[in-house]
Amino acid sequence: MCAAPAISTEVADDTYTWTGEDEFDSLNDRRDAPPLPLPSIREARRVALVRHGQSTWNAQGRVQGSSNLSYLTKKGESQAETTGQLLKDDKFDMLFHSPLKRADQTAQIIWGSRQGDVSVLPSLREVDLYSFQGLLKDEGKARYGDQYKKWQQDPAGFEIDNQAPIRELWYRGSMAWQDILGAPGIKSALVVAHNAVNQALLNTALGLPPTFFRRLLQSNGATSVIDFQPNGDGPPTRTIDRINQSPGSPFGTPKPGSGRIVLVRTGAAEGHREGLLLGVRDDPLSTLGRVQGSKAAELMMEVKVDEIYSSPLTRAKETAQSIADLQSLAGFSRPSVSDCDDLNNRDWGSLEGRDASEVSADASGAAEPVDAFWERCGRAWSMLQAAAHEDGGKTVAVVTHSSVISGILCRSLEMGPADLSLFRTGGGSITLIGFPGVAQADTMHKGVIQCTNFTAHLGRWAVPVTRDDAEYAVCGIDGCF
Repeated sequence: MCAAPAISTEVADDTYTWTGEDEFDSLNDRRDAPPLPLPSIREARRVALVRHGQSTWNAQGRVQGSSNLSYLTKKGESQAETTGQLLKDDKFDMLFHSPLKRADQTAQIIWGSRQGDVSVLPSLREVDLYSFQGLLKDEGKARYGDQYKKWQQDPAGFEIDNQAPIRELWYRGSMAWQDILGAPGIKSALVVAHNAVNQALLNTALGLPPTFFRRLLQSNGATSVIDFQPNGDGPPTRTIDRINQSPGSPFGTPKPGSGRIVLVRTGAAEGHREGLLLGVRDDPLSTLGRVQGSKAAELMMEVKVDEIYSSPLTRAKETAQSIADLQSLAGFSRPSVSDCDDLNNRDWGSLEGRDASEVSADASGAAEPVDAFWERCGRAWSMLQAAAHEDGGKTVAVVTHSSVISGILCRSLEMGPADLSLFRTGGGSITLIGFPGVAQADTMHKGVIQCTNFTAHLGRWAVPVTRDDAEYAVCGIDGCF
């Protein structure tokens, strides 16, 4: 890859006026059409999506869209360098990136001296926002009034200049998947692009419609990872390894009137090994599990936790008590810790203690029925939402198991029990669901997924982005439980 041009990284006062056409017109990819299905693949593939670092227009609060006048600020360069350090030991066979300079700069910093093919995909450019591009947010409100309100409140239905930006973006994201998954001979790909288009890539991989725009947060410099497995001649199966692992803290500063649920997966238990159906066996934490739990509790010293709910199993309660203890050490009031049976792990019955790879997918009669487990996750989700919405917004910590975290994520994203295997979480990881503006009753079910399977706080025990091929597979009948 060519060296990056020498560009001043001071925030510029560039303005931009949409003229009705630009360099992307000839591509004929601005289509208000249903997304294309994911292409079939012949071998497992892992894709890491990275959003560019902070740009000059990010810093100014301008609407960037697919305009190409902004570039990385010094903070943005630092974010890209931090992400590059987080990924320095990860192996990628190919780089795909947006043609816009802020993404190109980020890609060059992260890719570094790696060898491998590089493809610049116009389909990875940021959402086309036409006449909105270049406007400060206050300018957009003043100039476009109801249209700007529509953009904020109903982006999937928003139209401007006779175009439908988000519906077009979903189609364009599905076009990008044709190239990313269609490239032959690669096992691991790095994709560097933008906030909105990375959301479109995640959502189209999950099969979610444009109404889910802004429901999967993408921070500057953050990494999201998806595993794809062959599925005959049909679209591949998917596992979301993580969403929005940012260079900084996953918590940030919540807006006034916001609530959030912090889901902590229990650490490794005594006798645990990858793929073991531990179920409701009440094993205590192993030495590694206690380290994972302590690291999670230490990370949560950054925020005031109002309430803690825990699975009734010993390994969960140990970590819940650690979080409560360290809250006091951080200078906050010690939160209450409550056991909740609905947060218990899936009961595998006679299959408990078996390896998931040895168990038939038809486990009826042996394990807790999927429908019963799904209903239990629904009750837990309703309870936790209500707790997060109390008193104008609370931070609620939950210590539970991978199966329950997956169930709660699926409930938040309005999926069904067939989707329980979509989300992977590791021991001691953090998954964060936020509720901006909890005072509005219609936001009760519309949690924003701020991150899943965040593990950077685990240090040497953090899960790498690229792993051995054998570890790419979904590891249980219903997911990585």
